[in-house]
Amino acid sequence: MKLFASALALALFFSPDTAKQTFESASQALNSGDYPTAEAGFNKVLELDPHNVGALANLGVVYAKTHRYGKAIDVYQRVLRISPQMREIQLDLGLAYLKQEDYVHALPYFRQLHSRSPADHQATMLLATCLTFSGHPDQGLTLLKPLTEAQDADPAALYLLGVAYARAGQAQQAQDVFTRLFADSATPAQANFLLGHAYYDAAQFQEAEHAYQSVLQTDPSLPGAHRELGKVYISLQKNEDAERQLRQAIEADPQDASAIYFLGALLVQTQRYAEGLSYLEKAQSMTPDSWATYFYMGKAHFQQHDTTAAVRLLRQAVDMNPEDAGSFYLLARALRSEGHVQEADAAMQHVVQLHTSSLDAEKHALKDAGVVGAR
Repeated sequence: MKLFASALALALFFSPDTAKQTFESASQALNSGDYPTAEAGFNKVLELDPHNVGALANLGVVYAKTHRYGKAIDVYQRVLRISPQMREIQLDLGLAYLKQEDYVHALPYFRQLHSRSPADHQATMLLATCLTFSGHPDQGLTLLKPLTEAQDADPAALYLLGVAYARAGQAQQAQDVFTRLFADSATPAQANFLLGHAYYDAAQFQEAEHAYQSVLQTDPSLPGAHRELGKVYISLQKNEDAERQLRQAIEADPQDASAIYFLGALLVQTQRYAEGLSYLEKAQSMTPDSWATYFYMGKAHFQQHDTTAAVRLLRQAVDMNPEDAGSFYLLARALRSEGHVQEADAAMQHVVQLHTSSLDAEKHALKDAGVVGAR
């Protein structure tokens, strides 16, 4: 995300001096990491000049840096309606979708960037990422193979190539790539660890389970192996196995924030709310930018009938990830319990809108893939 305070600021010379001064102050605040002041300043500029591209672009940066990707997407889209060909905004918009793992919506922006500059490594990697994770691993492989032919290939490109092979159902090729990634120091456990991660990302949980079991058979002390197998067991609904693996992970590394979060979430899901909260609060202190931690903390408080705390935490969750229908649904229930009927209705309406948008996106995707016949 780049600060738009140079060429784009020229537009402000046609605005009142107040807008120009406010823009400059907000830009300084953004540079210094004072995001609340920067946000207020850029919003003030937009009150004076609603089409100010520089203020909109920088407001998007503020939202992205504070993990409010939905709001960042909104303002980046406003910029592109004014200036459709701005490469940096197309990149930042695609990245905002990518941060939410919304590969389908990120894809057209990276495709356009790649078509303009086919030799650009970053654009190629981003496009390959979206293709690989949105159900088109074969197309991702086509882009990635040329990037990985050299002996000193980019490790990130090699890893993504292995993921693409795994998602394309070519397990041996994937394992070969992961082995190559470690060069001379490769071990079977390390290669299987990455293979397991690729399978997990592809929601191929039984394959991931076998890969991580192979890791632990050959190297029981490999960092992260117990945590990752625990996550797989959660997806397979093997809760007792998951809890055992996650506790082993935390015993091996008490600062493993991911293991602590997953154990806390699992305990909440299995109705052990107080114990789950103790882990989630620790996870939140270690990774304060995780919306999911706030969601599960809110859920635990709601189930314990502490709706005031639940509302506070769930508001934080939906602010950080406004695309999660589950958070809005639980927030609506908590608001209604607190007597905030109008707000609860608004939150529930947002749930409906999110589901409708998801269905529309699925229909478009099916139509584009030729699954739905043209009338």
